[in-house]
Amino acid sequence: MLIEPRDPLIVRDGRPFTNSPGARARSLSFPLPQTVAGAYRTRRGLLEGLSFPEAAEEVRGLGIRGPLLAEEGEGGWRLLVPRPLDAVRLGERVYPLRPLEVPPGAGCNLPEGLVPVGLPSPSLKEKPGSLPAFWYWESFLDWLLQDAPQDFEPKGHAGPEREVRTHVALSEWGAAREGALFQTSGLEFARKEKGAFRRLALALWPEDGKDLEGVYPLGGERRLAYWRRGGPPLPPLPEAVLAGLLRHRAARVVLLTPGFFRGAYLPEGKAFFGAEAVAAVVGRPVVVSGFDLAKERPKPSRRAVPAGSVYFLRLPEAWGEGEVRAFAERVWMQNLSEEDQDRKDGYGLAALGVWSGEPFRWEEV
Repeated sequence: MLIEPRDPLIVRDGRPFTNSPGARARSLSFPLPQTVAGAYRTRRGLLEGLSFPEAAEEVRGLGIRGPLLAEEGEGGWRLLVPRPLDAVRLGERVYPLRPLEVPPGAGCNLPEGLVPVGLPSPSLKEKPGSLPAFWYWESFLDWLLQDAPQDFEPKGHAGPEREVRTHVALSEWGAAREGALFQTSGLEFARKEKGAFRRLALALWPEDGKDLEGVYPLGGERRLAYWRRGGPPLPPLPEAVLAGLLRHRAARVVLLTPGFFRGAYLPEGKAFFGAEAVAAVVGRPVVVSGFDLAKERPKPSRRAVPAGSVYFLRLPEAWGEGEVRAFAERVWMQNLSEEDQDRKDGYGLAALGVWSGEPFRWEEV
């Protein structure tokens, strides 16, 4: 299903916002999964005649996958995903970051069993350039299917644009209060391309398949959004990815939404359903909090692995084709967070890519 904000969407970043003059309400660059999951569950519950907070625990069992970004195109809605963090631009070329073999006698402060990740040559020392924050699915899939892409140029854009509005506080008589200006920042779900505007929306996939339609609030200030059926389906597992896993007994796992793991940025025991993580490219943690409707109090702050993070895995050699396919199906477009409620909230949606399984050797580059 699709959620298209009618007004700029406010999803605050958690910094204090008071009624003091000059206050600014800042927005995240993209809504967290729990924000959209909470709005979906609340709307489902109200439509089914439930009352809150009494029914809060009941609706928490409604799982989702997403949200991801979607854009209206000539042939329908197109899917976009966050930029994978194993891609870096140097000059005019995009290079892949890959695991590096630590030479004898050298060491690092990574957890035991993990190796560093870097560029294929130490001569690549230019300042990294910018890449689109969101990639069209076709570009992203091309990146997943190539271990060492050549002449790769991702197609995408920066996503929803920030819109800042300046407001003034009113006195009890309805007049402007002297010096009481404040600002709110929201996300405009539209972008201008070649003189025309293209609509953007949030793509969401309820696990029970029940979509919603109508105009309902989403985010701060109860701003309205259009909720509708349709939109891009979840992409199926490419056979080329499965063939790469069988050939190399290795894989890349890319998070499309932030994820929670018991080992901070790693799953407990570094294991993904029997495959072992040997390296990772992880961005800055995303601090997540919120309000617990059932307990009527704020949730404790936690740190999530950001979307776009990449894990390099090795698969057991003893696995046959059936075990490899089962592993791929447990990862592809599934929520990988370790706690059941986090998975239901949409955290840890993942895709699979190919990797040769062979790290770069420092002494040869």
